[in-house]
Amino acid sequence: MTCQELDSILYPYLDGEFQAEERLEVEAHLTGCAECARRVHEEARTLQSLRRAARQAMEKPRAPDALRARIHGGIRQQQRQVQQARWLRMSAAALVLLTAGGTWMTLRPERDVRFMEDAARRHAKKLPAEISGDSHEHVEAWFDGKLDHRVSVPRLPNAKLAGARISNVTDRPAAYISYERNTEKEGSPARRIGLFVFDDTHREVQAPPLPSVQVGSSLGYNVAVWREGEVVYELVTDLDETDIRRMLAEQGATGGKPSRPVSPDVAAMPVSLQP
Repeated sequence: MTCQELDSILYPYLDGEFQAEERLEVEAHLTGCAECARRVHEEARTLQSLRRAARQAMEKPRAPDALRARIHGGIRQQQRQVQQARWLRMSAAALVLLTAGGTWMTLRPERDVRFMEDAARRHAKKLPAEISGDSHEHVEAWFDGKLDHRVSVPRLPNAKLAGARISNVTDRPAAYISYERNTEKEGSPARRIGLFVFDDTHREVQAPPLPSVQVGSSLGYNVAVWREGEVVYELVTDLDETDIRRMLAEQGATGGKPSRPVSPDVAAMPVSLQP
């Protein structure tokens, strides 16, 4: 975890929204970064003061004007800090992309950046699978009833199905399906591929339907995003973008079922999420 990543999740962390394994990742960073540890300590003290003042205000018919001013001032300060963190995340999404024909500027919505970053972060944790095996039908049946949406397991060419588990992408319950793909170089370890499948009924994620696919990068991984109706797929791997597009073209993924071929050249402009 970097200082910039901690900045984007500071307030949810202080509010106790993180699970145990996610808190360990934050606390490991704080152990080695005195500046971030100091800031977390100061912000925690500020929040404690606000909550204590709010409780005191509730216990009295009317809080003194000085106390009310302190509360409002603290709330405004916290709102400014949240807004500053939001602008930092948005500016990280605005990158200049150089092409042979000129220079292009693209800005992804903050929520799309957040979904990509969270998928890459969870894939990097290498959490153990809850079900293993190479039967796509068996894995699909295992997910039945565990999520509100149906989970189709794509058959990726030259990739072996390794396992699956229940996961999340930000606040969305998701299926996580892991694959292993052998490399052409003899003796090299298999390449990991993780696929997140989650519901997006309100279409908050700007993901195109196949044959188009968006490819971005986050935390050292390439993240390919597409949708099938109300379901979004996010594929995370360290494979090259060209290999990802070729793989999807060969299997014609449409929720795990064959469809019309995907042209590697037909896709949205790739976006990098890192400076």
